[in-house]
Amino acid sequence: MKIMQIINNNVIVSEDFKGNEVILVGKGIGFNGKKGQPVDESKVLKIFTLLNDEEKLKTLYMVEEIPYEVIAFGVKACNYIVECSSKKISRKLLIPLIDHIYTTIERTKEGLSFDNRILFNVKFLYPEEYHTAVDILDMLESDFGISVDRSEASFIALHILNAELDIDMKDTYKATNIIDLSVRTVEEFFEVKLKEDINLARFITHLEFFAKRMIQNTMNDENDKEMDKYINLRFKKEYECAKIICGKIEQEYGWNVDPAEYSYLAIHIARLLR
Repeated sequence: MKIMQIINNNVIVSEDFKGNEVILVGKGIGFNGKKGQPVDESKVLKIFTLLNDEEKLKTLYMVEEIPYEVIAFGVKACNYIVECSSKKISRKLLIPLIDHIYTTIERTKEGLSFDNRILFNVKFLYPEEYHTAVDILDMLESDFGISVDRSEASFIALHILNAELDIDMKDTYKATNIIDLSVRTVEEFFEVKLKEDINLARFITHLEFFAKRMIQNTMNDENDKEMDKYINLRFKKEYECAKIICGKIEQEYGWNVDPAEYSYLAIHIARLLR
């Protein structure tokens, strides 16, 4: 690869072997460099492949405005998330994660904090993502010598969830709200307190896919009425609870929930409570 443009001492623009424009980040990679010179690939920390103009603008803003040490930490944190996660992580995670880490550091230095009461249930709903986020906060405090509000773990956990579901952050908030609403409705309907176990994890996984289908409008239009009738008879209370959940979702978001979802949801509620 050759240097096409030097952004700063730690960032250059080049092309990959396919001719795609890429941004290379690495300590001193642009220092004393000149256009047309070969890239010192031993200094490359991260390669950002630019798929479109929007991604190019976001990446250039990040590498120009955010200190190299924060970018390097973000790369380390992203690698740790991929290593720890039991699910596939979207490549889209890195830039918003770095941006969030940077704003977290700046807010911490200024003594500012967010009201994250809306995220109080993240630890319960997504224990794997939350514990990974806590580890990242510990790493952040160690590397930068700061003390970070523990509530930041919920925000980072949602970034991880966002990368797992591969949807926009605003849709991740919707998905989280749908899951929280569903869990609370089950607890209220059956007068139980759900505990963190494999059944709850499976239920939440189903709700994640259910929420993603709703958000992306990819619901299955085919409805097996005989199966719905059987499920309604076999799991009458669970089916009733599922209808209540779907009714709340329709009321809050104005979506039309496929009746077939009642049966799927009822089966998962039954498994959750057994």
